[in-house]
Amino acid sequence: MTHSKTRHRAAMVAVAAALVSAAALLLVTRHGAVARSAKSFDEIHQQVKGRTTAEVIGLLGEPDSRQPVFGADEKWIWWNYTFLTGDDYPPEIRGRVVHLEIVFGNADSGGEGERRVDGGLAVNYRMPTHAD
Repeated sequence: MTHSKTRHRAAMVAVAAALVSAAALLLVTRHGAVARSAKSFDEIHQQVKGRTTAEVIGLLGEPDSRQPVFGADEKWIWWNYTFLTGDDYPPEIRGRVVHLEIVFGNADSGGEGERRVDGGLAVNYRMPTHAD
C-alpha cells in the first residue's frame, strides 16, 4: 500500500471515530444522564426480589436517598441508576435512564425483622425530570 493510501485510510478511520463519538454524545444528551448500572431495570427487579437491605446494598451500593413510607417501611432511591429496555416499554422510552426506587417492608408485623424487598410492586422506576 502506498504512503498516500495509508494516510487516506488513517484519515477515514479518524473521521469514523469522530462520527461515532458525536453520535454517542448526541444519544447521551438526548436521553439525559448515563446509567450508573450496566443492568437494565428488569434485570435489577429480578435480582433484588425478596432480598434484605444488606443484600441489596451488596448488589447495588448505598442508595442516594432513604425515605420513610407506609409507617415502618422505607423507600430507597438511586438517582439515574438504570435504564429501560425491551418490548414491554414504548419505543419512545426504551433506552431512557431512570431512577430506581425500592420499598423495603419489615420481615414481621412487630417491626423486629430485617427489612426486605416486599412483593412485585416494591421495585419501581421514575423518569428523571428537568428538576431532578
